[in-house]
Amino acid sequence: MPVGVICHLHNASFADVRALAEAAESAGADWLGLPDAFWWRDTWLLLAEAARATTHLEIGPMVTNPYLRHPFHTVAAVATLQDLAGPRVIVGLGAGGSEVSGAAGVSRRDAPARVRALTTLLRDVAAGQPLDPASGRTLEVPVQPTPVLIAGRGNGMLDVAGRCADRAMLWAVPQSDLQRSASVIAAGAVAGREAPGQRPDLVWAPLVDHGYRSRAQVRTIAAYSVLNSHPAVQGRWGLDPAKLGRLRQLLVGGGAAAAQELVPTAALDDLIIQDPDPVQVGEFAAELGATSLALPAFSIDEVAGRVAWAREVLGPRG
Repeated sequence: MPVGVICHLHNASFADVRALAEAAESAGADWLGLPDAFWWRDTWLLLAEAARATTHLEIGPMVTNPYLRHPFHTVAAVATLQDLAGPRVIVGLGAGGSEVSGAAGVSRRDAPARVRALTTLLRDVAAGQPLDPASGRTLEVPVQPTPVLIAGRGNGMLDVAGRCADRAMLWAVPQSDLQRSASVIAAGAVAGREAPGQRPDLVWAPLVDHGYRSRAQVRTIAAYSVLNSHPAVQGRWGLDPAKLGRLRQLLVGGGAAAAQELVPTAALDDLIIQDPDPVQVGEFAAELGATSLALPAFSIDEVAGRVAWAREVLGPRG
């Protein structure tokens, strides 16, 4: 079963990405995802460096969104990256983080429809259809079909993942909401599957406290996850709109450390696996129906250990 690595190096440089990609491939990971954050270096340029540094590792944005680049540019970027990596390219799509709405001023209310349209465009162009149906003009770069991974927490994004994704990722979803989230994905697949197979492969990307550097890092991710969790779960944690608004303001402004102070203990306990016992986590993954595991990489020297842990979690299934 595949194991993925999601880069969480702060504003990774070309050298950082090259070293991380080499470490992930050497550790036996199956894919590497790089963030698409407009505060940092461009994800597609960094992905080209990862392609050059590896031979069999799948690579792709984890995740890009349908707002800040025109869909035509995203299709062209995929085709260009395939010039370097061939069939190793994957495309991770999401609604865009709170920074897209908070800093860039872009509403994400139609995110499911936008992600669905971009997924359709990627597949249609790879099948030989025009990039621009209105003019009939085609993409002048060869492009092959590429696996599409869709990540989300809201019902709309989970539904479109079930309908359209080759892989659906539950990234930093509260443990109390995982089964419900997986059921929304499954229901979307039953209601109207638009991709090969009966349903997407389910990728579980949990937040795990391994101690050392990961402890503070997973708490930062948890602060972001709180904002996009299901409203009912937010209510159980004691977070009202005013508190969520303050948390969003701090995170968009780069105050992750201060934002962590606003995250209730109940939310941290729900979002973070405190005991990384691989047998227990593996039982939970099997119950969830996860067919793949993905883990954040906070430092290059920890990648081998994290991948080995993931393989242990998957056990004979891996």
